Amino acid sequence: MRHAKRRWVRAAVIAAAAISIGPVARAAPTATPLAKCGDSAIELVPGVNGGPATLHAVIATAGERWGFTANVGLSRLGARTRTLTVEDVRTVERKPPRARDVAPSALFVDLLLDDRKLILRHASEGGADPDYAVDLDRCSFARDGDAALATLVPPPAEPVGCAPETVRGGYRTQVDRAARLAAADAAREAQALCEDHQKTIEARDRLEQAIADRAARDRVAARGAAVMKTEDARMKAWNRIDACLGAEPSKAHGVAALHEAEVRTRACFARIATRP
Repeated sequence: MRHAKRRWVRAAVIAAAAISIGPVARAAPTATPLAKCGDSAIELVPGVNGGPATLHAVIATAGERWGFTANVGLSRLGARTRTLTVEDVRTVERKPPRARDVAPSALFVDLLLDDRKLILRHASEGGADPDYAVDLDRCSFARDGDAALATLVPPPAEPVGCAPETVRGGYRTQVDRAARLAAADAAREAQALCEDHQKTIEARDRLEQAIADRAARDRVAARGAAVMKTEDARMKAWNRIDACLGAEPSKAHGVAALHEAEVRTRACFARIATRP
């Protein structure tokens, strides 16, 4: 009986300890600072369980202080700019209090690295949704910011690199359609075509960076409805590329035509990237 009592007491102590400890808490996602401009700052919090990342911001201007959180829609890394679009903007703090003010429904958030500026823009979508335009200068940008933003960029549309399975797939198929070659020659040509196409992928990335930079810089002067027109540059650029690629028919044949197409595509990308 005495031993049974000791076992009961020991079990009760263990149960009490388990109750006091409770469920194991998961660590909250770590915020990554992106920019600090005087008393203003923004930081990025990664999403949890597939949810969207969140932007936390404090915008201090002319004696006013607005703190908000918002869900991140997209992330773009230009050559000299960084852009976030955010939606579902929720006010956390406003000083001095202005109860009638309504937060904009969404925002473009642009970091201009060369100018050390952070700009926020929104075009009213009607009703109580307000236009919004704030420029912050003398900004410093966090070293780890790019790595955090890169996690939000969609994965590449096609595989990068020339892994054997990649070469044996689409590239070998292109070669086989272009010419009848012995197996060893076809494999060699597929490898060469893959390596050539990597240059085209890099050129397309540079073009995307140039388009992102152009849109961000156009938003500096944009107000109201003009904010949304800054995104027109993306569609116009790709329309110009389509026209550029179709302007001159290929004169090469066989596998040579595949390489010529890569060269022409890169030339079009470079031409549009440098166009104002």
